Amino acid sequence: MGTEWPLLKELFKNRLADAQLRLEQADEKNFKFEQGRILELRFLLDLESSAKAHLDNMRNPKRTTAIE
Repeated sequence: MGTEWPLLKELFKNRLADAQLRLEQADEKNFKFEQGRILELRFLLDLESSAKAHLDNMRNPKRTTAIE
């Protein structure tokens, strides 16, 4: 893994903390917008674990056997 991903991940974490603070302070007009920001940032932060799980599954395929 390159040096860029840890830096990008830290940026996303900082933005998530900012979005959570903004959500707490949001009025009715901006509440849904801030909620959407949080969902997007959480999705981006979960990409790493999803990618690792996918790669592990590709490396270790489960063999299915036919039961006769």
